[in-house]
Amino acid sequence: MDVQTSGRLRWHGAWLVLGGAIMLFVTWMALTPDPSITLSFTYGDKLLHATTFCCLMGWWGNIYRSPRTRAWIALGCLAFGVFIEFAQWLDPPRDASGWDVLADVIGILVALPLLRTPLARVLAGIETAVGRRRAR
Repeated sequence: MDVQTSGRLRWHGAWLVLGGAIMLFVTWMALTPDPSITLSFTYGDKLLHATTFCCLMGWWGNIYRSPRTRAWIALGCLAFGVFIEFAQWLDPPRDASGWDVLADVIGILVALPLLRTPLARVLAGIETAVGRRRAR
């Protein structure tokens, strides 16, 4: 498979916009009084946090590939998680939790080694596949 593995993605701007939209959606879900996405088992909420932040880290880690930049992205994702908890603390129907931030951190830490696998080239693979399809 001829997948771009280094350098800037061809659709860099589009991936950034889509990533921003994803973060806005996560923010909206976090601040909605009843988001209607729940896992009704013990620690289901924590699993949602970890999964969400694993996906966010994976998304941004697909766009920015250098180790130094990914370290900054990890810190940015953590800051985003803290921001959400702070916003929930200010919003009475929701409540803030340090355990949620810990789940966010776990999600980020799970994503980091996954970004050393082919999962780090998902967006590049999409660009390649679409490019091949258009070339037909």
